[in-house]
This record gives sequence, structure tokens and C-alpha cells, in this order.
Amino acid sequence: MLLKEEIAFYKVCFDSMQMGILVCDANQNIVLCNTPLEEIFGYTNKEILEINASVFFEDSNIFSQFISLPEGDDHHQPIEIYGVKKDGSKVFLEVTFGNVWYQNTLYYKAIISDISERKEKEQQITGQNSILKKEIDNRSKELHDVIEQLKVSLLKEKEINHLKTKFITMASHEFKTPLSALLTSTELIIKYSDLNLYKNRDEHVAKVKSVIDHLNKMLDGFLTLENIEAGNITPNFSNFDCNSLINEIKNHAQSFLKNKQSLQINNNISETICQDAHILNIIITNLLYNAIKYSEEDGQIVISCNQNKSNLYFSIEDQGIGIPKNEQNLIFKRFFRAKNAMYYPGTGIGLNIVKGYVNSLNGSISFESEEHKGTIFKVQLPKIDCNE
Repeated sequence: MLLKEEIAFYKVCFDSMQMGILVCDANQNIVLCNTPLEEIFGYTNKEILEINASVFFEDSNIFSQFISLPEGDDHHQPIEIYGVKKDGSKVFLEVTFGNVWYQNTLYYKAIISDISERKEKEQQITGQNSILKKEIDNRSKELHDVIEQLKVSLLKEKEINHLKTKFITMASHEFKTPLSALLTSTELIIKYSDLNLYKNRDEHVAKVKSVIDHLNKMLDGFLTLENIEAGNITPNFSNFDCNSLINEIKNHAQSFLKNKQSLQINNNISETICQDAHILNIIITNLLYNAIKYSEEDGQIVISCNQNKSNLYFSIEDQGIGIPKNEQNLIFKRFFRAKNAMYYPGTGIGLNIVKGYVNSLNGSISFESEEHKGTIFKVQLPKIDCNE
């Protein structure tokens, strides 16, 4: 093959490569380029040979950095940079730098590929991945929320099952005793009637009435608890004399006091107040009867009533068995009864009902207690303007 033909052959090979190639001297003057390079940047071969290689890159120093340090780590692998076309538009390039010796002179080359299409696809994939990640995150959050809801439902179901068990245990005890008393009294009433022992018969009739009244109150408590749980308690505010209400509660409680138990009233609310008298009666009565029940004979119980410009304060203090410290956080839960209260009759719903009623009046309830020394329950209720 003749030299001329060899040059033409190499030129065809050089131009047929898919990547653009440029060769420049140490001053970045271009001495050689191929057709793909012309197509990438939009210059003619003649124009390329008349310009400096730095104009092809957005970072005009990138080629000079390679020339100054051709063995640097940054130039061993292809790099991705922005190139600048003749019309000023940008094109994403993959560039590999290298050098070549020719006739004892060192030249520098850049092999350049237009990767704009690939980058666009990568960005699309990245965008799709981002959308997919957001979708996965959303689905994961939804799944997490569902799992949390299931956990709450499971815990609630466990709590309900636990409460059912406690209710059955409590009901079997609290209902069985009075029902047995009813049965016994009924049998004795029949016997005494046959024997014409009317006094004995009347005593058991009174006992039957008392037991029925006790069962009715117990059932009323359960119905009240249900209404509180369902949010069906609507306060009925009205003006009433606080002193009269407290005296009524005191007089009604006298028959329930144990031997030598005393009930002291410290009422510093002398004027008419506006509240729900019925609910307030239930709150104080429940707390008072608990104080009576859990206090020993000859113990003292104190009801105190106070006020300021914004609130009403009621407290019931006893010298009874107290509440164990490790159980005080459970005292307002349904059906809960402290270990030291198991020997006393009760359903374990009284304080839960009291708290529900206090909440219905937008008030608060707290207590201080020490085992074997006594307990004081404190109720705070906001003052209401009935005119409003």
C-alpha cells in the first residue's frame, strides 16, 4: 500500500470512530481532530484547527490541569463534564485524557463521547426511582399506620377481654352474695308467715328491699359507666345552695357511718353556686362512701369545701387503709381494686365513674394517700356563670 493510500486509510478509520478525538500541543492548540468531534460540537474541521481546546469545555481549565499533571489520579478514569457547542448550548460529555509521542514531541489527546441521551435516560430512571421511592415510603407509612392501628386494636381487644374476665369475676362475687341473701330471706319470710312471726317476717322483708336497692344501685353504676364511656353525660347547670347540698349528703351518710366514726364538715362556700348539683352530689357521695367503707371504726372523715374567683374545691379526707403506692397509678381504672381492698365489698367502678363525671364538668381530680394512714381526694371544678 502506498503512503498516500495509507494516510487515506487511517483517515477513514479515524473518522469512522464513534467517539470524537482531538489532539493538541502543550498550549492546547488543536493539531488533529476527527469527524465525530465536529458533529459533537458543531464546528467544521477547519474551524476546530484554528481554536483552542479549552473552548470545548465548560470548565476551561480541565484540559490544562491534565497537561500540567498527566499522571494525576483524577485523569486515570473517564470523567463526566459539560461541553460547550459552537452555538453556546451545553452537551454532557464523557472524556478520557491521554498523551502521545510523535517525533520526540509530546502531544495530548482527549477521547470524547456525547452522553446526553444516556444522561437523559439516567435522569428519567432517577426520577422514576424517586417517584417509586416516594410511593414505597408512602406505602410503608400506610403499612406502618395499619400495623399500629392493629396493635392498638389488639391491645384494646386484650383490654376488653381482661375487663370481661374481671367483670365476670367481680359480678360472680358481688351478685352472688346479695342473691343468696335474697333467697335465704325469701325462704324465711315464707316460714315466718306460716308461724305468724310477723316481726321476724317484716325484718326480712326490709332486708330484701335493702338488697334489691343495693343491686339496683350496682346496675345503675354499670349503666352510668356505659353512658360516660359513650360520652352521653350532659351537665345541667343551675344555681343552688352549696351548704344545703353538703348537709343533705351528710344527713344521708349518717346511717352508713360505722360505730364511733365521725363526719366533720368544713364548708367555706356559703353563697349560691352554679354547677350541676346532681353530678356534684354523686361525686362527693361516692368519695364519702369510699372513705366510710375503707376507714376503721372510730375513724374521722372530713369534707372540706373552698373556692376562689375561678374554681370550687372539694376534698374528702379519711384515716383509712390507704392506697398502696405501687397501685396508685391504676386507681381510676375500671374494675380495678387495690390488693388491700379485696376484703371490702365493691365493684371497682366507683372511682372510674367519679373521674368520668369530673371530666364532664371540665374539672380535675387528684389524691394523696399513704397505706395504713389514710387518703385525701381533691376535686377542682370551674365556676360557671349560669346567666351565660
